[in-house]
Amino acid sequence: MDENKRFVEDFANPHSWLLTAENLHDQATEMYRRRDQSSILTKTNAKQEIVRQVCGVDKPIFLLGGFALENAMKAFLVYENPHWISNGKLSSELKSHKLRVLRSRSKLIPYKNSYTHILEAFESGLDSWFRYPCALTVEDTQEERNLYEYLWHGYSRLMSAYGKKLVMLLDKEWKGPHGTRGRWKVQGETLGWRGKPLPAYYRRPKRPQQS
Repeated sequence: MDENKRFVEDFANPHSWLLTAENLHDQATEMYRRRDQSSILTKTNAKQEIVRQVCGVDKPIFLLGGFALENAMKAFLVYENPHWISNGKLSSELKSHKLRVLRSRSKLIPYKNSYTHILEAFESGLDSWFRYPCALTVEDTQEERNLYEYLWHGYSRLMSAYGKKLVMLLDKEWKGPHGTRGRWKVQGETLGWRGKPLPAYYRRPKRPQQS
């Protein structure tokens, strides 16, 4: 089998990017639901005065959410630019963690000129404090941020809009490189957007009510 064709069909097509975004988003959402049970990291000065407090689970939520946004954006970019995954490799246009840059390269992505502050917050540590205790230099090292409620709500609204648009796009035939084609019917919840319900045999059984 043509390995370049297999790269597209099995790994790099827009639906694959959406699935990865969905996986990361689900994990971020589950962690956020339990945020009130998280530990609180408290920094005090010599006088035992509280200087800073950070919710311990905020860092991994930022990490998962940031990469979920990145993968969703790359689903749009691959859908719009199939040649970016040709010849068995990703284009340099896809090799970025900068969410605002990725958004600027798409013509179809929702909220193209708004929610910039949300993207800035979720990209701020993708190369540094989301994953490591510090950046490569003192100049690039930042304090950990708090995941304020307005940031999470903005993130959720973006992801829901991305999910809705991607489901609509993928329901149409997509023509990829090396003669590949694809059409994906997505049902159920996608990135927080509730689309067509799943068939009954895919739904989780309801828990029996205790008397």
